Amino acid sequence: MNLGWSWPVFKSRSEGPGTSETQDREKQETGKQGQPAVTAEKADPKNEVKGPPRPVTDEVTVIASRLPSAKENIHDVASNVTLKSAQDLAQTHPATFQEAVQDTEGAVFFDQAGNGVDSTFSLRGFSDPSAVVFLVDGVRVNEIDNNTATLSLIPMRDVDSIQIDRGSSSSIYGSGAFAGVVNITTGQASPKPVHLFGGLEWSSFHGLRFNQGISGTVPDKVTPLGGKLTYYFNGERDDTDGFRNNDTMRLTSFDIKAAYELPENEGRLYANVKHVQDAIGLPGEITRQEFDDNDRTRCNKPLDGRKFKNTIVQLGADKKFWDDRITASIMASERFNRRDTITTYGTMTDPYYGFDPDTAFLNTKSRDRDLISQVKYDDTWWKLANESLFGVELRRSNQHSLQWAAPNGKTPGGPPPEVDHTALYSNVGIFWRETLKICDRIIPYFGMRHDFHWLNTNSSDTGGDIVWGPPVTNYNTQRVSQRWDKTTLSTGITLKPFRWADVFADYSQGFRVPTIDEIVPYAGYTQTPNLQPERSNSYEAGTRLRYKDWAAYKFSYFLIDIDNEITYDNATYQNMNIAQTRRYGIEQRVDITPLREVKLYGSYTWTTAYVKSNGGTSGFVQGRALGQIPANRFTLGGIVCPLKQWGEPFDGLKFGLNGTFTGKQHPSNYETSGQATLDAAGKAGHWIPGYTVWNFIASYAWREKEIYFKINNLLNERYYSRSFSGQVWWPGTSIYPVGNYTWVNPGAPREFVLGCKWEFL
Repeated sequence: MNLGWSWPVFKSRSEGPGTSETQDREKQETGKQGQPAVTAEKADPKNEVKGPPRPVTDEVTVIASRLPSAKENIHDVASNVTLKSAQDLAQTHPATFQEAVQDTEGAVFFDQAGNGVDSTFSLRGFSDPSAVVFLVDGVRVNEIDNNTATLSLIPMRDVDSIQIDRGSSSSIYGSGAFAGVVNITTGQASPKPVHLFGGLEWSSFHGLRFNQGISGTVPDKVTPLGGKLTYYFNGERDDTDGFRNNDTMRLTSFDIKAAYELPENEGRLYANVKHVQDAIGLPGEITRQEFDDNDRTRCNKPLDGRKFKNTIVQLGADKKFWDDRITASIMASERFNRRDTITTYGTMTDPYYGFDPDTAFLNTKSRDRDLISQVKYDDTWWKLANESLFGVELRRSNQHSLQWAAPNGKTPGGPPPEVDHTALYSNVGIFWRETLKICDRIIPYFGMRHDFHWLNTNSSDTGGDIVWGPPVTNYNTQRVSQRWDKTTLSTGITLKPFRWADVFADYSQGFRVPTIDEIVPYAGYTQTPNLQPERSNSYEAGTRLRYKDWAAYKFSYFLIDIDNEITYDNATYQNMNIAQTRRYGIEQRVDITPLREVKLYGSYTWTTAYVKSNGGTSGFVQGRALGQIPANRFTLGGIVCPLKQWGEPFDGLKFGLNGTFTGKQHPSNYETSGQATLDAAGKAGHWIPGYTVWNFIASYAWREKEIYFKINNLLNERYYSRSFSGQVWWPGTSIYPVGNYTWVNPGAPREFVLGCKWEFL
């Protein structure tokens, strides 16, 4: 978490008075009479102040509502929040979102596709990525069919900041915010009239990454409004062959923004267009035996891959009224998706045509429309201040999917579709939040949201299972119509007994409605139209401590009880509700700056997650741990600028080292896996061994130019982050003979990266 240190890196393109973030900073650094506040640097013009730069932790603000216009001091929040600024991201130059947040306490990662790019990200004992809501500039990017976010579609050279809110946030964000919310803010306009920026990166995995952008601010000298016009453009291309066979990735993206901002940060009108598309190989799993034979570059599914096109169009406005007491915001967005995927089922042959292996082509098109409005009211009476937030969210999504048999990976043209379904999803949410500040020392809050959800599907197949039978002839069967409504509450309090200490506690409710894939899945799994929504009760207590200008420490304890958690049951080949599960644990992080040249951090997370009650359903083992959740996770790292005291041009030299230890964990679906299958697969069927990955970076920055060299997986650790056990039935397939298996997704070996960044004008 960035706790406020302004670390010496080259100037970010988002800095300067042209952005709302910088304007907030300018206001905070200005006295009541409009004079600049006295800082340690200004009080000592000869720059002879010893020790680390003065932290500005009390001025760091985070997004505290559905739209980014409402912000809150990070030390007023009654939960554990992580904020990674542009400066934090510039220190490590992450290639992926997962790499950017790998040091986050409470995070859960594993590689779903075996390519090192489609790794999941979740929080607090949830391995399912559908438990986290992802927002990019306020637009929800979770997919309609499975509620997960395709993280490879987030180009990191366009990201300005990442905010991670842990714990249930359904009272603001609605369905799916079980484990937390990730708010991603993309690049901002420069205060200069014309500003060029870009970068180039080479990877030893035969990869090249390139981006180039332009941004600026033009004062309005035409209209009487006296504002300014801002613009921003960034284009990016990634091209890599990866570390395994069939592990290629081709990504192209652009981000265009334009806005008109009123003087004194009184309001703005903005329009954004984002487009990203990728073509990516999905090498999938290998057997544990193949991994033990040091064959981690092997691919058993060379036909598998995905093409994804995503476009977001966004319009919005913010305006302050009544001496800045009222802030009104509105945002409309439309998101278009097309996804083409080829998937091989290595454990079975095609049940109708007899293709071996059974390979399917899935085409999915979807459209999400959102309209969100919120009003925030702030006022102060003597030593009592309050903030009232009220908002409405309207969402309508539709999806159309077709699946064909695709022998030898060929696209459609032979057999007719095996499955065809359309889905319509609608949501109306009303939310309210009230926050009080009593003498700036006691900050209680209360919030609630009520949601209405409608899901209608129109699927066609031959009956029971989707691919078991002849091709589709009737497109009006297998209809599912569901209605859900849910009210969620949240409340909490932050106490500030001292300037250097915060104590907080909160209680929040969460919910998640079943997704389209869970109700009407593909590939022969049984439909489950009567799945119940998941519900949660989440409790958290913690503290934030600061020691002068040298150190900061966070601690939080959480407990989450889930009713009706949705999990795939290996025994019945369908999704089912678990009566009750529980997760609890602790999260700790410390940041230390012992010298101006040195910044260190460390974190530790301990998590327990298990089936509390199976409700009499034999498919779930009561008391058994949930899969893909490590009990222990450590991170440790630091940045050193050895020549900082020498000044320019030497102070731009920087070295960094960071490591992540992930403790042992049970395999995927461990809570539903049959004991006989686990036993037959041997010891490897019960545990994923712990592993440690170290990364190194050296960089030199001078006059807004930077060159850097990275080594990922410095010690070339051999590990796998995901495992699952299963059985191949008679007569087997051309990929796997009959038997019990433990499959794993191998982690990436050592990688060398050489890159540079530039800024002009």
